[in-house]
Amino acid sequence: MLALFAVTAFSSAFLIFLVQPMVGKHILPWFGGVPAVWMFCLCFYQFALFAGYGYAHLSTNHLRVRRQFWVHAVLLFAALAVLPVLPDASWKPMGGAPPGPQILSMLTANVALPFLLLAATAPLLQVWYALAFPGRSPYLLYAFSNAGSLIALLAYPFIIEPHLPLSTTSQAWSWAFGVCGFAILGCAWSTSRSRLKSVPVVPRDPDINADLHTGAADVLLWILLPGCAVVLFMGVTNGLCLDLASFPFLWVVPLAIYLLTYILSFGSAKIYHRGFFAISSAIAMGLLIWFRFASGGSLGVSTLSTPIRILAALYSITLFLTCMLLHGELYRSRPVPARLTFYYLCISGGGVLGGVFVGIVAPQIFSEFYELPIGWCTCWVLFAIACRRRPGSLLLQRPFRLAFVAATALAVGILVVATVREVRLEQGELVYQKRNFFNILRVVERRPANPLMHHMMLHNGTTAHGAQFLQPDRKHLPAMYFGAPTGIGLVMAQRSGEPMDVGVIGLGVGTLAAYGGSRDRFRFYEIDPDVVGIARDASYFSYLYDSPAEIQIVLGDARLSLESELEHGGSNDFDLLVLDAFTSDAIPVHLLTREAFDLYLQHLKPEGVLAVHASSINFDLKPLIFRQADAHGLQAAAISNGYVRRYFVYPTEWVLLTADASYLDGLPAVAKQILEARGIAPRNLYFTFPTSDSARNVPLWTDDYSDLLSALNPASFEKFW
Repeated sequence: MLALFAVTAFSSAFLIFLVQPMVGKHILPWFGGVPAVWMFCLCFYQFALFAGYGYAHLSTNHLRVRRQFWVHAVLLFAALAVLPVLPDASWKPMGGAPPGPQILSMLTANVALPFLLLAATAPLLQVWYALAFPGRSPYLLYAFSNAGSLIALLAYPFIIEPHLPLSTTSQAWSWAFGVCGFAILGCAWSTSRSRLKSVPVVPRDPDINADLHTGAADVLLWILLPGCAVVLFMGVTNGLCLDLASFPFLWVVPLAIYLLTYILSFGSAKIYHRGFFAISSAIAMGLLIWFRFASGGSLGVSTLSTPIRILAALYSITLFLTCMLLHGELYRSRPVPARLTFYYLCISGGGVLGGVFVGIVAPQIFSEFYELPIGWCTCWVLFAIACRRRPGSLLLQRPFRLAFVAATALAVGILVVATVREVRLEQGELVYQKRNFFNILRVVERRPANPLMHHMMLHNGTTAHGAQFLQPDRKHLPAMYFGAPTGIGLVMAQRSGEPMDVGVIGLGVGTLAAYGGSRDRFRFYEIDPDVVGIARDASYFSYLYDSPAEIQIVLGDARLSLESELEHGGSNDFDLLVLDAFTSDAIPVHLLTREAFDLYLQHLKPEGVLAVHASSINFDLKPLIFRQADAHGLQAAAISNGYVRRYFVYPTEWVLLTADASYLDGLPAVAKQILEARGIAPRNLYFTFPTSDSARNVPLWTDDYSDLLSALNPASFEKFW
């Protein structure tokens, strides 16, 4: 019986945290592959968790165990009927509709019922455990649940994803859900034979106050303490994935830390020591603030002078200590088992409030990522209230609690001011800023004192997405990743003079339109409507406005748009199709699969060229693209260039694919002419041609299988750690 309860608690939580990344990976490509999709998924899961805990609370308070068994059995068979949980192709979004409601409706229809039943398992099992073993504390099962969550979270990206296709994982999850469901029913049936008809009021747990009366302050703490922890872990997720670096799987770290603090806090009352974690949290937060100011920055935007690994470690350590503070106080305030389901209902309700604040409210009311400073300030206020409710050591009496709160509030105020200051001093004069579902967009005017280098730049998160010179005789020059001494510049220079039809996946500031002639057509595909508004505003960037070419812009995910166009209007017959859809080093996996390249070729003329912008700090994408070229019978060449200051050209890597081998053979001669004409050293640009054997040793990405770990740049990985 003990083993059955423990294994069932572990398994149900394992399945909960396995379905989250599995479904997230499946729908992520449909919405641009941005971290905000994960935030919306987290909001949904918090709501579903709350609904599951609500069902457990109502069930255990109004039904006897035998009736709970039959109700749960009916819901279980209903959940089996909606499997598998992965949404099918009919849920793919089209056009520029807001992504948030689409994500929530999709998840509700496909995931809600199975997730709700699994979410209800933790409190139900603890109630049944208290009935079956009246002399033992049921809270240990909560630690088993969180251990299952943590192991699933780490197993998916590092074990399951690299070895199993998504469809196989989905099928295995469905079978495991059925087995786990019957194990849950087994626990309920075994408990129904217990002589006890209600949960004992007072267990053998000396740390619990046996008073059944629950005051408003207790309920508020049960809601706000876990809610603040959710704000902190989601805020740190944004900080790691958007502000510091878009290093792969960084979103796993905050959630793993968050779960670990639950495991430690609820596993044993001896682990949490109020004084130690309060002082350690204050020291860690002070160190983080000091490092950010030492690097000339804040907690709102990135800096380059402090190593990313140090900042990531400080973020993680501070998150661990503050979450231990919150979850430790939450465990200290736990009620007797008779109030257990209401307690967990409040905890999940707090999670909902925290998730909604970060995922939905904050992007609407803040132009920066202010959630993290607000969460830290709230953490100390709640800690002071919890200390007042349950006094502890002399060190943390009222004067010290007030000092903690005041110092934290002052630090947060400094951080907010420094955030705005850094944007203006480090990046130039901020002329426009907006936060939306996809990221934070900033238009910055830089180097006004230098007429030759005076330019306007668009930042999307931590990535510069385009720039334009402001001097009238230089405004027409393509800059950054698209200048003449780049791979795409060579393609444009080699054109024969005939009219060109060009498709571009990813608008940026519309730089490629600078190459357009009066007989050319450029068709841009862009998922972010605010990027379209910025690129079309000539007061910021005038590439689109000044171009003599015919300019068309299609709003929505590029792959879905191309599929729709092929189905309803046939091929676009592009002479050149440019893939430039990377945001903050996020990899649009769905644009690099075999099925995606099949689609690109259907929209290209037989002699057309596919140009892929493969620049990435953390990934080596060339082998993946070479593998796709080999699978489709195409010739490929990678073209890399160094930094060219006077033309403001960034180091860039392009991979060109075409069926015409002679086209690629002629590019070195074109490159030599361009470099000589501009006085650029020949070593500034070099070519890489793949071999068939080396390409075939690389896994072929498909819609059903992709493994980002295999694409990691080893040098970048070692540098990060």
